[in-house]
Amino acid sequence: MNTFEVVFQPDSIRIAVKEGTLLTNAMKQAGLAIQLPCGGTGKCGKCVVEIQPDAPPAGDFDRQYITDDDLARGKRLACKTRVDRPMRVFLSDTIRAAEGQILVNGLDRTVSIDTPLKKTYLDVPPPSLEDQRADLQRVAETLGIYNGSCPDIDIRLARELPDILRNANFRITVTSENSRIVAVEPGDTTSRLYGIAFDIGTTTVVGSILDLRNGGQEAYASRLNAQIIHGEDTISRIKYAIEEPNGLSELRSKILGVINEIIDEAVEKAGIEKHEIYEAVFVGNTTMSHLLMGMSPEGLSKIPFVPVTNTPLTTLAKDAGIGINPLGTVHVLPNIAGFVGSDTVAVMLACDYLDDGPTQLAVDVGTNGELALRHDGKLTVCSTAAGPALEGAALTCGMRAAPGAIEHVTLTENDVECDIIGNVAPAGICGSGIIDIVAELVRTGIVDSVGRVLPPEECPRAVSEELKSRIVENEGGEYEFVLAVDESGDVPRRIVISQRDIRQIQLAKGAISAGIALLVKSAGLTLDDLDEILLAGAFGNYIRAESAQRMGLLPMVPVERIRFVGNAASAGAKMALLSRSARADADRIRHVTGHIELASMTEFMTEFSNSMLFP
Repeated sequence: MNTFEVVFQPDSIRIAVKEGTLLTNAMKQAGLAIQLPCGGTGKCGKCVVEIQPDAPPAGDFDRQYITDDDLARGKRLACKTRVDRPMRVFLSDTIRAAEGQILVNGLDRTVSIDTPLKKTYLDVPPPSLEDQRADLQRVAETLGIYNGSCPDIDIRLARELPDILRNANFRITVTSENSRIVAVEPGDTTSRLYGIAFDIGTTTVVGSILDLRNGGQEAYASRLNAQIIHGEDTISRIKYAIEEPNGLSELRSKILGVINEIIDEAVEKAGIEKHEIYEAVFVGNTTMSHLLMGMSPEGLSKIPFVPVTNTPLTTLAKDAGIGINPLGTVHVLPNIAGFVGSDTVAVMLACDYLDDGPTQLAVDVGTNGELALRHDGKLTVCSTAAGPALEGAALTCGMRAAPGAIEHVTLTENDVECDIIGNVAPAGICGSGIIDIVAELVRTGIVDSVGRVLPPEECPRAVSEELKSRIVENEGGEYEFVLAVDESGDVPRRIVISQRDIRQIQLAKGAISAGIALLVKSAGLTLDDLDEILLAGAFGNYIRAESAQRMGLLPMVPVERIRFVGNAASAGAKMALLSRSARADADRIRHVTGHIELASMTEFMTEFSNSMLFP
């Protein structure tokens, strides 16, 4: 079989691949981080590249998403193009996986520090003819944990113990977890006791190093979830894990690589060593927890959506592949049921759901929307497949919140006012901008209640000629609205929201809105009975509540009842890192929370259909 050289520009990365290799797979082999919102199925049209000097013949998918002029210039979908000749491939910024803005902070709840980890400085009596106790017994008795038998210690640490003791003149610091000896270090290192809390999202991953003595945050770091190359939603990754050879191990390797990169960056920021991190706590949705621990998510791929386990998981860092102290402990908080994972447990923990309080609905909108209701001492949750549209993925000009993203939009009588991240040329629209523009198009009547982008001649009389001039017909015969024009390149590029985009947004907002309505109804409540709506996660932190209400994503409660709680999942993970009682509360949440499976409710489709309409 022939091999051909592929050169990726502008990085000048060269790689030889076998004939017939998909271009996206060649990118992976070259170590390029790229976005494949649809998982490489050809359904989103986001992986357009330009191939020189001559591109392979265009296929049906190429012609569906790329204009004739661009096809003639060598533009193709990377996920549908196979290498059949030497190629120079030019990558645009839109295909690259950029980190953008990642929310790392959340609620600050005070917890009493109650970690099972502790460091103790010991001046161990050296052996003599009169005192011939074994080294391990000598340390355990000085530490006060000897009970007549060998304490719990890893064999590798036991092998190193004699040298550590003698090189340190028997003056050592022992890190212990209950009765287990985790580490033995020369000298007094009692002032250096750290842990790390992780929130593993489908899109982003955040890790925060905490001082386990006082709870202070020493540093944090964040990354995009590298699994995104196999799709931006959990379903795509589940499919990849169970259908592709070595799919599960590859996805696990991706997330471990991201986690360990975060650890490397965070310890450098904190000025500590990785071996000084003795504990790690993880939260994430059910799929992410399975992939992290190398457990097959196949049970989640079909009704009744059964996970391998919902219980908390504990293992050693060396066994989990986590780059902290090898004998440190890794905890994964429990899931509740189905797709409601430990990240939702962490949100409920951070929002104090176990205590009596007002009727609250926590909404965490991502590719998988999780909803948690507290009413009259009862907790109920559900999840709904919102898809990536509300985060910008799978839309014509959608992107993540990175420089160039339009993050807020206001339509005036004669103009479109856009706030752009980084004050640079517009490159696309991120989630908060999408919510704004849809709300504004609905408000002005340019988009009607069923979601149709009206042609200029059908728009309400109040819509100005200037705004009507932004409604244009695309090559597919559908109308789209032009927000801005990027004139930074050789050819001006329009930033638009299209009729197809509106339909995708309707599906997403319909799923979330229907989930809210049915969850509230299941408790015998109406939307007016909600005392507070808590918006969690990055998406909720950046959107305008009024826009979300205007386009029907959130209920029309008084806006003062809507509260932003930031990355509450991360806040809950930090609480669990610092406190055994918080971990116990997390497990209690798992036991006492009721779960509603929307897929089994006969009224879901009716509610979903109604919720797709715009107010």
